[in-house]
Amino acid sequence: MTINLKNRKEIDVNLIKSAAKTPRTFTELLRVTRLPRKTLSLRLKELCVSGTIVKSDGVYKLNGVSEFWSDGGKSMGRVSGVFRDRRMRTGLMLIAFMISFSTSGYVLAKLLTPQYIQTYQEPVIIGNFTMALDIYNVEDLFGWQVVMTFDSSELKVLKVSPGDFFTFNDPRYPQGPRLLSDIYGSRLMLGSCLYGDMPGKHGSGRLATIVFGYFTENYDAPKIVPEEIFQTLLLDSQGQPIPVKDSTLTLTTIEKP
Repeated sequence: MTINLKNRKEIDVNLIKSAAKTPRTFTELLRVTRLPRKTLSLRLKELCVSGTIVKSDGVYKLNGVSEFWSDGGKSMGRVSGVFRDRRMRTGLMLIAFMISFSTSGYVLAKLLTPQYIQTYQEPVIIGNFTMALDIYNVEDLFGWQVVMTFDSSELKVLKVSPGDFFTFNDPRYPQGPRLLSDIYGSRLMLGSCLYGDMPGKHGSGRLATIVFGYFTENYDAPKIVPEEIFQTLLLDSQGQPIPVKDSTLTLTTIEKP
């Protein structure tokens, strides 16, 4: 948005109105809005004339704010003793949250989360193993995406590395195609794609290696998932799907401690 005088004024006014939702003195408004003193004074006069802002006993408040504040905040002095009691203050804050937010359950959960973070401990990894994702007898492979499932209570993905099937010598792309990976709960998604006018790859080779850590000796091995929200698929250089057979993609353990 281009900043002009009209926009600048609207921004100033919105800043002041937002700050004045809580009754404040001129000094407090200066600190909160960070406007120049002269600009703030001019805008406050305009807002008071229009009735948007009300000034009472040196305190500015947005017109319509509860009359609890109409005495310039002096009423707070009569209840300040209540807020000196820590348990009472905490109780009132929780009630205020529940009244102010329809999603009070979410707010309370967020407040209580640190307690759980302090007590939760991730299971200890007692070992690791490496699995290889290989492809066989493929024609014109230009891009691929593989989804695999694993039990996250038993296993954890420690490292993902690209295989050598998509390697090539092209000065235009010295780093080669990237291996992308992401984890969604108990799903690991891997994928890669060639660039531009490159021809598709033919034959067999390794797409990736994955190192898993395990929390228990009796874990279930990860598996390739053919169809999920994110689908396992192979694409040729024309963007057309390549049929995936049981023998086309394999996921096997190649290294254990």
